[in-house]
Amino acid sequence: MTNLDIAGISVPPGARRRHEIELVELADGTKVSIPLDIINGGEPGPRLYLGAAIHGDEVDGVAILFRALADIDPATLCGSIVCVPVQHPLSFHADHRLPISQFMKSPLDQAPADAWICFPGIADGNLAQILAATLFEMISECDWAVDIHTPTRGGRYVPIAILPHPDLGAAYGRAEEMAHAFGSGWIMRTDTGFYVADGILCVEATRAGVPSFTFETGEGGRLEEDVVDGGAGYIRNVMRWLGMIDGDPEPAEQTYVMREFLGLRAGRGGLLLTRARLGDLVKAGDVLCSIFNIYGDEVETIVAPEDGVFVRTTTLSTVSRGERAATLGLL
Repeated sequence: MTNLDIAGISVPPGARRRHEIELVELADGTKVSIPLDIINGGEPGPRLYLGAAIHGDEVDGVAILFRALADIDPATLCGSIVCVPVQHPLSFHADHRLPISQFMKSPLDQAPADAWICFPGIADGNLAQILAATLFEMISECDWAVDIHTPTRGGRYVPIAILPHPDLGAAYGRAEEMAHAFGSGWIMRTDTGFYVADGILCVEATRAGVPSFTFETGEGGRLEEDVVDGGAGYIRNVMRWLGMIDGDPEPAEQTYVMREFLGLRAGRGGLLLTRARLGDLVKAGDVLCSIFNIYGDEVETIVAPEDGVFVRTTTLSTVSRGERAATLGLL
């Protein structure tokens, strides 16, 4: 084994180092840095990139990573891990999907503001593009990648591995194999929608030959023990499957591979009562949600238009017309 040289740091075999990469200087001279946790194993093997919190209110992913890696012994690890627990520190500081203070200061200059859609990035671009370029430089030096998300506040997902666009060649096939080894029980394999659009982290990583997927789980703005524990187990499944740590992946009891997300939006405003359970298999016509006006009249019943899996629920107590009330994964 040799030293792992990445992002301006050299980590010897069998060692673990914390490091920071300067991202941007703010108007008052404050330097904002991206935190790294790098483990260079004592034995040869693949290099795995793990990232979370590119949206600042998605805190479950941060805890998933520190729990998944807590007991890793660098001396016996086969391969190396490049972990970025907070991919967007300014968004994390704002506790918001976006670095809201920078965006509000100069919204035209900061568009696009969501770094997640800006890959592979532009080194001399705006904040989101610089961040994407900085992360992508590290990702492109790895062999595999997992990008951890939660829905933004007001939504909750089953733990689902969302694959990149299927027209990305052999790396896509390897990403799909990794998603099955992940073992969460829910996989989205689609060629439509924003999760597979150009510019998304896992899409551009896979296009560059680094098999990757987006992992959605839990709810934005919350830290939940069951979500963290489950997610950490799935990350360790990937490491076992790659031969980085001992043992075999723990398979899901049942795996649902879906072909498309179907978001269902409220046609009326009011109080939202969700009647189906997250993860339920539903049939066309099954009631998912009811909307009541402020006088207690049920003004809308939202039903499943097709058979599918209830993969995302809205946790907000009220909705306005046009807001998403539920999402199905179509089988």
